[in-house]
Amino acid sequence: MPNIDYQRLANFRYAVITTIGDDGYPFSVTTNYHLTPDKKILLDKPLLPSKLDGRKVNVLFNHITGVPTGGYNERRYMLLWGTTHEDHGKLRLEPEKLSEWDEKILPFPEYCAKVAPQGAKYLENIQPSVEA
Repeated sequence: MPNIDYQRLANFRYAVITTIGDDGYPFSVTTNYHLTPDKKILLDKPLLPSKLDGRKVNVLFNHITGVPTGGYNERRYMLLWGTTHEDHGKLRLEPEKLSEWDEKILPFPEYCAKVAPQGAKYLENIQPSVEA
């Protein structure tokens, strides 16, 4: 289980669940969530044609504020990958992996420098499939 900062997680307003639907295509849907005292992440079950019980998902919690003169500030996100399980009318997320960024902790230019090697590695891995 990843090391999740539940205090920071509680500051987000909603969640976006992304998974592969029954038709084989990816889809995303927003939902509300809450954290229990024993650190369970419970998502409201969205009304969908697909069942989400036992499904692999990623859940995005994010915040961004637009600046009237252009651009953004207060950018931050927490992305959790895991499996959902029905739990008393809710979906309990069992996190397996975490990715996050908060510009108050790591300013945007430093964030770009940090993830550039990861992006380069990704592009190297997909290059053969793009050329095929």
